[in-house]
Amino acid sequence: MQPFIHEKPIYIQIMDRIKRDIVSKALVEGSPIASVRELALQYQVNPNTVQRALSECEREGYLKSDRTNGRFVSADETMVEELKNKLLTQWVSELVSQCQSIGLDERSVCELIKATYEKEGKLQ
Repeated sequence: MQPFIHEKPIYIQIMDRIKRDIVSKALVEGSPIASVRELALQYQVNPNTVQRALSECEREGYLKSDRTNGRFVSADETMVEELKNKLLTQWVSELVSQCQSIGLDERSVCELIKATYEKEGKLQ
């Protein structure tokens, strides 16, 4: 597990991890989410921080709460696809900004991405 970075608030980083787990199918619709205390111990953060992250994920519709059984993933396939597109757009935007800041041109970046996919055997 990667440590938290300081560029974003920790609760947002926890939200990002939950969303990545949903998109990668590590968590699927109906999957239970660990308790606030378990997650706080796992991430080594204050339980209030975890509670805020989970509440925000719930507000955005990725999780649902059941008072007696805890929280569950509520994201259906449509929501997962929308989240994938949203995350991809965000990551590409961040990558482009970073590449531009060090003077890399579009062609070089695209060639490197393609070469990396081929090297890792993931080009489809």
